[in-house]
Amino acid sequence: MFLALIAAIALLLAAANPSPPAGRATANTPSVHPSAAYDASAENNESELELLQLANRDRAHAGLEPLVVDEGLIRAARVHVAEMAAQRQLSHQFSGEPSLIQRIAEHSSLHLEGAGENVAMASTLEQAYKALMASAPHRDNLLSPKFNVAGFAVYRSEGVLYVAEDFGARMPTYSLEQAEQLVAARIDQLRVQAKMPPLERVNDAEVHSSACRMAQSDSVNAAAPSAGTYSVRYTSMQPETIPQKVAKIIAERGFHAYSGGACYARTEGYPNGAYWVVLVFH
Repeated sequence: MFLALIAAIALLLAAANPSPPAGRATANTPSVHPSAAYDASAENNESELELLQLANRDRAHAGLEPLVVDEGLIRAARVHVAEMAAQRQLSHQFSGEPSLIQRIAEHSSLHLEGAGENVAMASTLEQAYKALMASAPHRDNLLSPKFNVAGFAVYRSEGVLYVAEDFGARMPTYSLEQAEQLVAARIDQLRVQAKMPPLERVNDAEVHSSACRMAQSDSVNAAAPSAGTYSVRYTSMQPETIPQKVAKIIAERGFHAYSGGACYARTEGYPNGAYWVVLVFH
């Protein structure tokens, strides 16, 4: 299952008695700038880089790998931060705007197992970052060991600094042959662990095709191959990860052979990609 973690924080310290900017819209107000453009000023770009450096500094202190910049995530964050500035408020999704997962899929070709987002508004970059690190859900995103790629966006408007930080857990993308080999290797491993004889792997073009039909229809209920004693169909973010229920079936004594098919696709149900797998046992 694709996991999205989101968190928002507002910190306006420019005035003695902070208050929302004039004309602030409500969360249900349609966007007055549905295609708000990001202001690619040098100041904003430098601020984005500084935010990333601060995050990676604290990740290093925590013994974590640095976040790698992804241009697609930057584009997704910039589109959203411009919309926040146009709306003069924080939100992870305005009326008529794609969700975080959909926005990332639109701007990036990454295969992600999970994603997260921080949004903030403050008077200065330092205030925004300190507030994010002082808030548990925001800090969890910044210091998550699962996230390995990120795109940060900064936009200053009318004295207010808006920040959007998009995070992703990037996974490798395999060819169909590689994916099926990883599934087969895992099946062999499960049989060894169950102290069962290995299953013969039989190539079957129909099984391969049925996996891609599932992906094309975005449903595991697509027509299954007719041959075989028993068949299972499932989706997985990683081809080497087999659901527990399927793993138990693989350990059954009645089977002596199997055919497998895998197909990777980005679909409406899995906008950031998934592997569709069919196994037919004999």
